[in-house]
Amino acid sequence: MIGTPQSGRRTWSTLRVASLVVGVAGLLTTAACGDDGDTNFIVTPIPSNIVTTFHDSTFNFGALNTFEMPDTVIHFAPVVGSPSPISRDFDATILARVKQDLTARGYSQITPSTTDTPSFIVLVGATESDNYNAFIGYPWFTVWGFSPVWQWYQPGFNDSWTIVFPWYPVVGVTAYQRGTLVVTLIPTVTVNPLAASIGAKWAGVATGLAAGTQTNASITAAIDEMFRQSPYLQASNP
Repeated sequence: MIGTPQSGRRTWSTLRVASLVVGVAGLLTTAACGDDGDTNFIVTPIPSNIVTTFHDSTFNFGALNTFEMPDTVIHFAPVVGSPSPISRDFDATILARVKQDLTARGYSQITPSTTDTPSFIVLVGATESDNYNAFIGYPWFTVWGFSPVWQWYQPGFNDSWTIVFPWYPVVGVTAYQRGTLVVTLIPTVTVNPLAASIGAKWAGVATGLAAGTQTNASITAAIDEMFRQSPYLQASNP
């Protein structure tokens, strides 16, 4: 459970990878360089019960300006077995704080439509099981397709589309406990019709935030910490 998130953390330098197998047990400890890739990723290690962030450091977040966000905190059910439901008492607080922190960085939320394409989509979810593998690709439209935030894309998405997390080759299987909050930023320029995929470029994770005893203050502090760790999330032309 997170109370007020810890502010002290170790920051890892840029990791240059093509393929990498990493054992993650709460803390990322090693990285390697491959011959067939030249993509840089910055990864913050994951001590238990704190906030951490992931992002593609080759991406220009300043070029983004508008966003859309589903009005629901999705609760991720386990692939196998029954979910262990968590409270929705703080859903409104979570969504409001994510929006507030994004607009404070110069990004503007727009109303979903078929004519205006946002720069990025923001997805907010929480886990309903332990050992949730957060960064493996999955058929995202079966989970998020209810929202009108996707209607700008024609001919439209369907359940065959997957999501790509570019830091997955670095962190590998990254299991989070029940009640972990995951905020994901997906630029619309990552839509790849040939691969039927979209790509995440940033994610903020608050371990166990939505489970146990929380307050509005602890919820907002954790989300604020995601953005404090991410100074590159800043619109160049708000």
